[in-house]
Amino acid sequence: MTSFNGSVDSCNNNLHRRVQRHIASTYLKQIDPDGVYLEDEYKDKLQQFKELDPDKKEKFDKEHRKYRKIESPYSIQNILWLLASMATFYYSDFYLAVTYDPRVNRLLFKIGMLLMGVNISIAVFLIIWLSYVKKIDSDKWEKSYPAAIPIATASFVLGAVVLTVALWPVWGILTPVILFILFMGFIVFIAMLPNF
Repeated sequence: MTSFNGSVDSCNNNLHRRVQRHIASTYLKQIDPDGVYLEDEYKDKLQQFKELDPDKKEKFDKEHRKYRKIESPYSIQNILWLLASMATFYYSDFYLAVTYDPRVNRLLFKIGMLLMGVNISIAVFLIIWLSYVKKIDSDKWEKSYPAAIPIATASFVLGAVVLTVALWPVWGILTPVILFILFMGFIVFIAMLPNF
């Protein structure tokens, strides 16, 4: 009878630990989703974990792999966004309208494209140059270049508004919808590119 009680207690302890772990991880995600404050406060612990030998890291990864959530960029949702953007591009005659339609406000269109170019240039600088070439972690982008993300955000928002105004005479109220679908298709296309 005691062995049965011991196994029940063991199961209860395991369940209790799993519930505690889940609550703690949910709480930490709520108070610090990017892990910025934890890195500042527990820098020594993080450094110790980074310096573990490969065998211990591999053992740790095997034990905790089930808690990780790794999503493929080739999900149904991403494929549907890509298909929707291709259909929108084709059926709205986007290229022909942007290139030849006299209703497009060319000055505003060029300003909007310039602002989008600034946004894409900053993204290329941060993602390719800093992450892949200089090996700077994305968490440290704001410390290294504090103005980059606000400038990219402002240029994107302003560029989206200006492009919407420039293309409004062609599609009217559908202009923001068309631009949003094409934007999502572009983002999904970039996410599906293989890492280099």
